[in-house]
Amino acid sequence: MRTVSTSVLLALAPVAAFASSANAAIFVSTGQTGAQVQCDINHTQHWTYSVSQDVNDIVGALLTMKRGPATSATISFVIYEGVFADFALATNLLSVTLNPSDFTQNWTPVPFSAPPISLLAGRTYTAVLYSNAVDSQSEAYFIKGGSETPLAFVDESGNPVEGGGEITPPVPAPGAIALLGLAGLVARRRR
Repeated sequence: MRTVSTSVLLALAPVAAFASSANAAIFVSTGQTGAQVQCDINHTQHWTYSVSQDVNDIVGALLTMKRGPATSATISFVIYEGVFADFALATNLLSVTLNPSDFTQNWTPVPFSAPPISLLAGRTYTAVLYSNAVDSQSEAYFIKGGSETPLAFVDESGNPVEGGGEITPPVPAPGAIALLGLAGLVARRRR
């Protein structure tokens, strides 16, 4: 059984920006087929990003996943505006919870689907995949590509969505850029 809740903060943008188009549903995906990472109480996966243009009809995530043979906990996928540090405080724009019965023990693209939301250019969003599953391979979930894998927009078949904008990592704050430059300067002087 799936539990779906969606909350869109209309006060943050003009109502027209949230109007759904006639386009097909768009998912975020790692698109990864190689390395796997665990998702359980001690291994939360998260992606912080922005979009190159306003994107309508985001309905969730399409993630290649499987579960352990004794997995009994649920797993959730959320998108909210803000950075990962806001996880417990932010209002979810999209939230989907799946049960172990929604997974197999084989690698399969799993849709985390909810009513559509819009992502607006110039804003920072975070997507989080988390579970209270026990940190044991027999009870955890597994995903192909985790927090270190960039997200992309795909359709329900996993094909890249053309013309829907791009997902980009957020630009560091000016202070962070200065610190990166200072770290590079210090590294060069030590040589």
